Amino acid sequence: MSQQDRNAIIGIQVFLELKSSRIFVGTLKKIQDKSKKDSFYFEYHQNYLKHRQAIALGPEMPLTRRTFHSDSLFIPFVERIPSRDNPAYGEYCQATGISLNEADPFIVLSTIAHRGPSSFIFEPLYDDTFTSEDFIRFRKTLNLSVKEFATLFGFSTAAVTRTELMQSSGREVLKRAALYARYPKIVLDLLKEHGGFLHSRKQEKIEQWLCEQMRM
Repeated sequence: MSQQDRNAIIGIQVFLELKSSRIFVGTLKKIQDKSKKDSFYFEYHQNYLKHRQAIALGPEMPLTRRTFHSDSLFIPFVERIPSRDNPAYGEYCQATGISLNEADPFIVLSTIAHRGPSSFIFEPLYDDTFTSEDFIRFRKTLNLSVKEFATLFGFSTAAVTRTELMQSSGREVLKRAALYARYPKIVLDLLKEHGGFLHSRKQEKIEQWLCEQMRM
C-alpha cells in the first residue's frame, strides 16, 4: 500500500470470510461534527442482516441494530489492533510498510489488523471508491448481462459476480470499471473493437447512449 493510498483511506469495509466465499458485513467510517470533533459510525449492510450465516461483530454491536455511533473506536475493532507492547508489533509494522507510530486507526485496521483470530476481514475504503452499487448501476445502464459485461471489458464472469455480491473487495475490478464509467470514449472504442458478440441492435443502442454521454 503506497503512502498516497493510505492518505486516501476514508473507512473500513468489513467482510465475513467463510470456507468458500466472503460476505460483505458493513462499513466503518469516521464522521466530523460542527466543532470538527471526530466520531465513528458503523452500518451493517441490509443484505448481511438477512443472511442465515450472519454473526455480530461483537456483543456491543448486535444484529438487532443496523447502525452504530460512538465517540471512540468500537470495541470489536479496538480488540483487533495488536498492543504496541507486543514484542512482534514492530515486525507487523515492517511487514505491512507502516510506521511504528502510525495512529490512524483506519490505516492500522487495514494493514496489521487486516486479519485476526476471528473470521472478519478488514479492507480499506478509499475516497475515490467506485462501489458495487455503482458497478451494478453502470452495467445495467449499458443493458449488459453479467456475462456480456465481463466479456466486453475482459473480466471473468466470476469476478463480476463476486464484486456485485460483495463477496470480495473487488478493488481492481472496481477501479477499472470506474475508469470506464468516467470515460465513455474508452467504452465506445472497446465496443467497436470487441462488441461483435452482442446483438447488433443492442450494440447500436449502447453506442448511441455513449455518444450522447460524450456530448454532455
